[in-house]
Amino acid sequence: MRNGAITRYSSAAAKIVVKVLVAILGVELAIMASFEWVAEPLLGRELPWWFIEFGDPLLLVIILAPIIYHWVALPLRDAQKVIHDLAYHDALTRLPNRRMLNDRIAQAMAVSKRKACFGALMALDLDNFKPLNDARGHDVGDLLLVEVARRLTICVRESDTVARFGGDEFVVILNELSADSRQAMVQAQRVAEKIRLALAEDYSLKVVKPGSPEVWINHRCTASIGVALFIQRDPDDLDLLKQADVAMYLAKGSGRNTIRFFQNTSTV
Repeated sequence: MRNGAITRYSSAAAKIVVKVLVAILGVELAIMASFEWVAEPLLGRELPWWFIEFGDPLLLVIILAPIIYHWVALPLRDAQKVIHDLAYHDALTRLPNRRMLNDRIAQAMAVSKRKACFGALMALDLDNFKPLNDARGHDVGDLLLVEVARRLTICVRESDTVARFGGDEFVVILNELSADSRQAMVQAQRVAEKIRLALAEDYSLKVVKPGSPEVWINHRCTASIGVALFIQRDPDDLDLLKQADVAMYLAKGSGRNTIRFFQNTSTV
């Protein structure tokens, strides 16, 4: 911890929290063996003095104390549902997090292989998020991320997936595109362009702080989008995200606010 803000978190702290929750709920919470979903959103945030007084091994227990207290009063089935939701969804945007994203990618690959149709994975990075976050603070940056998540969700079908990969990075999975590579590329391009235009529209962010009048902040933010098509891929293949990431950096290098496809002769 530095200057009242969390700068790291230890595996020892995570293990303590797991033991506390298992003791309270009487259930093995293997899905919570890693506690990035609790600690990562708090990195760099200023905390009350009473957080600072305690050593690192107790930190996450203190953070979770109100939540644990709430869970004790819940039926076990409801508590497990809450835990599952926290473990598989981003705390800020409520989108699937990295853990659920991995499952969704495997499912999309399996569907593509079974139905012999293409799918597409898009990696999106916001082009000018950092200036807003640095100038206005995390709270305003969070408002932008929530709005980005909302716009992304309405650009795709219910059968598709929008996930927050971390920071200002998002991932979109398009399922069951055409079996023809050229047609699949056209379909993915159409959705990517829809997303690009939606994210490029002006943002009006309402900031409300206790004891202060509400303030509206206007901001322009675009996205660089990389797209990787896939078909007949092994669900354990981890290269797909890397390919979309390569294409996304090509988009950034091409002036940002644009779309680039990963060129793979076996699929495109």
